[in-house]
Amino acid sequence: MITTRYTISGVTQDGQKFRPSDWTERLVCIQKEQLIKYNGHLKVKKIDGIKSIVFDSQLENTCPFTFERLLSFAKINHLVITEEAIES
Repeated sequence: MITTRYTISGVTQDGQKFRPSDWTERLVCIQKEQLIKYNGHLKVKKIDGIKSIVFDSQLENTCPFTFERLLSFAKINHLVITEEAIES
């Protein structure tokens, strides 16, 4: 099965570092209950020293509100979003 992996990088499309520095934690609201709900479909990572949120298209089934919220936030704030097809 092929799914899509999304990465929202803490860099704007014009190359500026996104602020505040804890934007990933605020957006994802990491709590034990939510991490269970996300069931491995969402992770907060540092990629090349840049805070990022990585999630797959299965998050849309598990938690549609969070899936839409992440993409909407990234678009409104002009953050770099990459998509990659992966086999799951």
